[in-house]
Formats: sequence, C-alpha cells, structure tokens
Amino acid sequence: MRFIGLIAAVIGIAIPASGQDIIEAVQRGDSLLAQGQPKQALVEYEKAREQGAGSAMFLNRLASLYMQTGGFSQAAESLQQSLAEDPRQLPVYSALGEAFLAMGQLDSSIFYVEQASILAPSSTKVHSTLGYLYMQDGQSERARERLDRALVLDDKNPEAYRLYGYYYAQQDSVDRAIEYYQKLAELSPDNVEAYNNIAFLLAEAGRYTEALEYYELAKDRAQDPYLIQAITAKIEEVQAMLAGEMRARYILVETESSALEVLEKVAQGADFSQLAQQLSIAPNASQGGDLGFFGPGELMPEIEEIVVQLKVGELSSVVELPMGYIVVQRLN
Repeated sequence: MRFIGLIAAVIGIAIPASGQDIIEAVQRGDSLLAQGQPKQALVEYEKAREQGAGSAMFLNRLASLYMQTGGFSQAAESLQQSLAEDPRQLPVYSALGEAFLAMGQLDSSIFYVEQASILAPSSTKVHSTLGYLYMQDGQSERARERLDRALVLDDKNPEAYRLYGYYYAQQDSVDRAIEYYQKLAELSPDNVEAYNNIAFLLAEAGRYTEALEYYELAKDRAQDPYLIQAITAKIEEVQAMLAGEMRARYILVETESSALEVLEKVAQGADFSQLAQQLSIAPNASQGGDLGFFGPGELMPEIEEIVVQLKVGELSSVVELPMGYIVVQRLN
C-alpha cells in the first residue's frame, strides 16, 4: 500500500474510489510503452486522465506520448495544463516550442522558447533554439544575436555552430558557412551532417576535389544504408564533374503537342521523373528518363548538342528527332 500511495502522489490523485483504477491504467500504459507500443500506452494514459490524474509530472508524460504519436495539439494542451500546475518548468516551455513548431505555429513556438530564455538566461541550448526559430521567421539579426549569445555561454556548443553554418549557407556566404561546419566537425568528429554539408558547399562553389574529400569523410562515418547510398551518388556525381562528364534526362513522345504538354506540366510544378515514367516512350522511361553520366561523343550528337547548350536544371524547348519529339533537362 505504501508503494501505491507513492504512485498516487506522483500522478496527483487520491487513493479512494477511482484512485486504484487510475494507478492501474498508468501502470498498464507504462508496461505498453516499455514494450514499444506508444499508441496503446496512450489509450491507457488517457483513461487515467479521464478518471482524474492531473499532476504536472503525469501531464508531461502524457504530452510526451502525444508527441511520439503525432498528436501535437493534444501535447500542447497537456503541457499548458502542466504549466498551470507548475509555471517554473523550463523543459515544458521548450517542449511547447517543439509542439507548436510541429504544428507550423512559429509565433507560438517562439513565444514559449522566449519564456524559457527568461527562466534560464544562461542556457546555451535555449539560445541556440531561439536562433533557429528566428531564422525560420526571417529575423536574421535576432538569430545572430542568439547564436552569438549561445557561443559566449559555451564556445563548444555544436548546435550553435551547426546553425551558424546553416545561417551563412542561407546568406550565400560559402566560406563562412564552411568555417562553422568545420568547427562542428572538430567538436563532433562523427557528425555526418557536418562533412556532408561542407562537401555540398564546396561542390556548389566548383571546388570538386575538396568536395570529393569531404563526401568520402561523410560516407566513412555514415551508418544508415540509405544515407550511404545517397552520399555514394553524390561522390559519383562529383567524380563525373571532375572527368568533364555531363548528366541529363529526357522525355520522348510521339507528337509535338504531347511534348508541349510536357513542358507546360513541368512549368506548373510536375515532377520531371514521374512524367517520364508516365509519358515517355523511350527505353529508359522507368528510370525517369535519366541518361546517367556521359562524356563527349557518347550520345546521339543531336541530344548532346542540346545538353551542352543548357544550364544546370534548365529545360530545352521541344526538339524533333527521327524517333519523335523530346524535352531534355540538364542535371549537372
């Protein structure tokens, strides 16, 4: 009974009447959560709430389950009720920021994280988070102020360096962005994102040899097979650029009107690869019309001439060939 009384105190109930039912519901929820069944655990927690559970600790645990299962508005409601119970809970303000950000309510997210910064003005993590939120809101100067503050408080804050790298990448200041990502890599040597982002920025700047080096470093640290595959594709792309190779894709149709329709659909936002799979009569339609990498003289002269004249990402006009009408897009 003393153990039951302790649980009752934690979840904010009185033992008599429905108290035992609440305790049992919470225990079932805990058991289901331990088995990796958050949705079923949430059902039991909701039962406990309906029967009267309402301490700040219980509401926070309930909110965590809502966040795990995508119930962001319910999570925000529970967290707000938790703050009503105890307004000095710093993690709850930050969690509310996450919940509102997930719902796309940036103003509310900023409001709650700002409250967290008032409660904990020396928290480098809170300042980093505010820097990110201000960036999302287009408030560049305020973002910099918060990131600067985060680094003053802790000059080894990897998140602040990551966000500063993102900030300068958005500002098209490639060298500064690389500088901050390199600092991130120094602080977190296994951070795949740091090496990958440096490689991407170097490739965008045409520094292909350096980009290749950093992509290899990223690949060496990657664990997820899909991520490894994506990085490998980038490595092949950079190697092709170093070799002077090009890459393009095309859609082949039987009539000029069909080709013009393709151009119109792409202009309206349709995915080129999907259109190729649906409409192209070329043998590579199932690959989205991708020609892969090729060097001079490896394609039909008519197609190669089109690709050479295009900028990266640019679409050709409709071109008539003996086998039909094509629309080409250069990929590198």
